[in-house]
Amino acid sequence: MKKSKRLLPVRQLNQQAEREEARKLAHLQQELQAAQQQRRELESYLADYFQTIQQQQSKVTQAAQLGLYQSFISRLQLAIRRQGELVHQRQAAVKAQTKRWVEANARLKTMDQLIEKARQQEQLEESKREQKLLDDRPFRGGGGF
Repeated sequence: MKKSKRLLPVRQLNQQAEREEARKLAHLQQELQAAQQQRRELESYLADYFQTIQQQQSKVTQAAQLGLYQSFISRLQLAIRRQGELVHQRQAAVKAQTKRWVEANARLKTMDQLIEKARQQEQLEESKREQKLLDDRPFRGGGGF
């Protein structure tokens, strides 16, 4: 069996690994986008809440009500910080997975180059074999002139 054919199963394994790394990367990118969207929504909600409080500032007369507003704002700010931390974790995961995918992709490309080189070598050897047969033909007696 030719070397290029023997390398095909290895290439298929590399291709499967590369596709799996790409799938994982896509999944992590979706998680990152969802986390970023959630953070934006929380930030928007906080801004809207501040605006509502400012509009109702003259109506707030009780300290207890003001304390509830402050407590809710604190919890919302904490949620935004935690969501920001989650975004950073997701970004790190995407970066690490991107590196793994790039490495898997490089292995696949290297395997493709190796197979192509083997095919070229096989073609060269086949051409030499054919040329030798053609060169030897007149000397084998008989046929010819």
